[in-house]
Amino acid sequence: MLGLGSSRANYRWNPTGVGASLKLWLRNGVGATVGSWEDSSDNGNNAGQTNTDHQAALSKGGLAFSVSEDDHYDLEDIVIGAEEGFSIFIVCIFDSYTNQNSILGTQNDNIFLEFQTNRKIRFKTSAGTDSIEYPVGTFATGGNGNVFCIQRESGGTGNINLFKNSADVTPTSQKANSGPVTFNRLAARDGTSLDRTFHGTILELLCYDTLDLTGSEILKINDYLKNKHGI
Repeated sequence: MLGLGSSRANYRWNPTGVGASLKLWLRNGVGATVGSWEDSSDNGNNAGQTNTDHQAALSKGGLAFSVSEDDHYDLEDIVIGAEEGFSIFIVCIFDSYTNQNSILGTQNDNIFLEFQTNRKIRFKTSAGTDSIEYPVGTFATGGNGNVFCIQRESGGTGNINLFKNSADVTPTSQKANSGPVTFNRLAARDGTSLDRTFHGTILELLCYDTLDLTGSEILKINDYLKNKHGI
């Protein structure tokens, strides 16, 4: 696990100023409507939903998702190759675990990343499925939100690391998954049967790939988001 320590980041700094490629930035308070959330990266990968039955509600500059309505959004493909590193930062509030709270998924249930319980992340690729367990309440419901970074290290091991509000969180045992991933759904595991949809509010989301972020870069992004959201 990376030791991140503390930071005196200048918050005029922008999350695009890192070595890794920013594939998606659903930026709080920027381009969010019930029908879409504009991508603030350079990729034009807007989250969109034309079916009003499945549109989330605007909340605190982000989107509040109802599990009873299967709220979710479609994305252009975010392709992450085998053994390629990626980092996903999400600022969110969990309402419940009636369903597993999926962050990103695809057109079937074969590839997804979800908060499975208030202490587990579940990550599935074509290389297999891993449930990674942390201390009870790591992903607790309620409150004003937390910043989570889920990082997969590049290379053959594909170790999964978790950071919460800038601090690294130690799992009960290290898990690894280096398989390829293509995400094209926000807040649902499966865009067809619409299972395991997110229940809560996503305030902001960023997805990086290609290169590993350094420890100082992860810290800067975490501190940027914490300062922005008053966490």
